[in-house]
Amino acid sequence: MKKRVLITVNPCIIKQREFTTMRKFITAMDQHFDLLLLPINGYDFKSGRVRAFKRQKGGTFENVGMIEPVGDLWMVYSDGYYLNHRRFGFRLRRDYFKAQLDFHQKHLSRGSVPLMLNNPESEARTLKSWFATLNFKKTRVIPTYLFTNIDEVHDFLKKKGSIVVKPIWGGASTEVEWLTDEAAVRKFYNRLKKHSDRDLSDYCFQVYCQGDEKRLWFVGGEFVGGRKFRGRETPWQDWNEKCRISAYNKITHQGFAEDLAAAQHLRQLAGIDVGAIDFIGHQINEINGCGTVMTTIHNRKVYVDTRPAFIEHFLKLMS
Repeated sequence: MKKRVLITVNPCIIKQREFTTMRKFITAMDQHFDLLLLPINGYDFKSGRVRAFKRQKGGTFENVGMIEPVGDLWMVYSDGYYLNHRRFGFRLRRDYFKAQLDFHQKHLSRGSVPLMLNNPESEARTLKSWFATLNFKKTRVIPTYLFTNIDEVHDFLKKKGSIVVKPIWGGASTEVEWLTDEAAVRKFYNRLKKHSDRDLSDYCFQVYCQGDEKRLWFVGGEFVGGRKFRGRETPWQDWNEKCRISAYNKITHQGFAEDLAAAQHLRQLAGIDVGAIDFIGHQINEINGCGTVMTTIHNRKVYVDTRPAFIEHFLKLMS
């Protein structure tokens, strides 16, 4: 009998066919496991149940209703940062994330699933606020700070000259801003005050850095792929003709051995089993958990594809 695997996904994967990369991964997983997909917007926190879907021939999905999330392995591939948290009864964005962590931990603790990737405690460390607790030099992370009032942000700008503000919980560069002067800080804060669901504690601030953007992927704690972007002033800048992409995965690549060691050290500190570590230049910019995109494809050329490594890892775990 096939082992049951649960995967929490973006609800758009169920509704749309555009997510071809993830859909192909789901198709491959379905061949090996009794697979159930749980859209992140289908959680019922009060009852402890989730809405589940099963893949059908032709790539459609059958709604099997609200179920107890019971299985052999649960991979949380989407945390729903892009959803409207108020629709789920949460006034504050951060409370919605905490409810998800508590929901996962509850089912893990009661034995509904013996294994979750990543475990809730480790996923919490992928929040950008975790960087503020680290020794920046020993971990090679970009200096990251949390502030309680806007005057501290102004002082930070005066000291550093150019800073970056990021939501602690987010993704895909959403709401990331490069603040280069006092006027930019004021505009950021004025926009923030218009929101009743967040405050300054929902953001972190980093020193602005330049350099190649590098990502190293890990599955089962092992390095499985890397790529490098060059030519963008910031990671959230649109792709242009000056941008270049290349594989970054060999000891012969300049700086790779040192970056791999730093990334592995940070991964171990966070305790993540699967995810990715991002660099800007020689410093670590972010740590990503299970929801990290599995591939890098540009102009039909595949630079990174970690999906086979995921499937191999799951097969080993389930054996």
